[in-house]
Amino acid sequence: MRIWRGALVVVLWVAAVSNLTPLPAFASGTDSLDDISHIHAISVDKTDTQRLYLATHKGLFLVAPSGALQHVSEEPDDLMGFAAHPTDPQVFYASGHPAQGGNLGVIRSNDGGETWSQWARGAGGPVDFHTMDVSKADPNVIYGLHNGIQISRDAGRSWEIAGQPPAEVFDLAASARDVDMVYAATRAGLFLSRDGGRTWTNTYMPQRPVTMVHTSADGNLYAFVYGVGLVAASEPVLAWQTVSGDFLDRFLLDIAVDPANSAHLYAVTDTGAMVTSKDGGKTWISFEGSNSNTTEVTSRGQQLFEANCQACHGVRGVGENPNDMYAKNEYGFVAPPLNDKAHAWHHPDSGIADTILNGSPRNERMRPWRETLTQEDAQALIAYIKSLWSFRSLACQGVRHMRCM
Repeated sequence: MRIWRGALVVVLWVAAVSNLTPLPAFASGTDSLDDISHIHAISVDKTDTQRLYLATHKGLFLVAPSGALQHVSEEPDDLMGFAAHPTDPQVFYASGHPAQGGNLGVIRSNDGGETWSQWARGAGGPVDFHTMDVSKADPNVIYGLHNGIQISRDAGRSWEIAGQPPAEVFDLAASARDVDMVYAATRAGLFLSRDGGRTWTNTYMPQRPVTMVHTSADGNLYAFVYGVGLVAASEPVLAWQTVSGDFLDRFLLDIAVDPANSAHLYAVTDTGAMVTSKDGGKTWISFEGSNSNTTEVTSRGQQLFEANCQACHGVRGVGENPNDMYAKNEYGFVAPPLNDKAHAWHHPDSGIADTILNGSPRNERMRPWRETLTQEDAQALIAYIKSLWSFRSLACQGVRHMRCM
């Protein structure tokens, strides 16, 4: 799958890397998900489905719900295209650019992404696939995009150009049912080829920009249609339904499905934030902390909020003075909103927890609660506070908020 970063307004969508915010150099300083701002593709770790592989500008990473990162690959190559073998957890394919420049061709790892070798140059290569996918119907069939739709029918060893794609392709997804079916997410809509990429027809109306498309092993098909939201259908009959339209001005760039639970989805947003859904994409929460974020935890957080925070921050976090959140009293500014009407979402979970437990130096009324509340209590409060936020705030939380201003 290929992940691209677009502009906020549809007419300004771009795939040009030159328009991206440059990443800081990784190495010892990269130990948190917040340190990565540009994710090309994601895949669930089949050996531990709470962890995700992230294909980035600087190689392959594993991330856990704690937000901790593990640099998997030995080389910090720019993995633009990335695809996991549908059944073998040790096999990955990728394409893109080596750290020293040029094109990688098609590279393959047989040891879970630790080491890679060039598997093929590709037709007219070395290619630079910005999108690629392995067929779940037959893992020997792989699709890629470089100077046309390229196809391999021998597990990536040899390639041929099958045909020309629709204009402005952002993503490809191979069918889970038919090796000759492949989908293309494009600026002009979602297209389907039934002949291995030679000819294409529109498969979703209305024809709006589609930022990603993904097929799961069980034949479910997901696409993000700008202005509509996340839509889904089941192969082979594509009866599309809107799963959720509650994304405001944000959009999804890739989805991964938990192979052990098809209702559990992971996604990366246009801001680079990781989110997850436990109900098939209807509602979303932040990936970090998702392993412990349950309905029970959120309910407990609400009880703690109402008992300890509501007196100042208002019912459901509307703030002490919802009509003027910047009003002052004898202590300084009034207690701010903790829903997404102010800037609570500008802070990472760790910063919010620190303020809860240690107080705020900016306002003596926000006293430390560490003698009353535990770290576990703080996390429950954060789960409740974030349940009051829109998807936009979740996607823009913390260091990413400047991209959303």
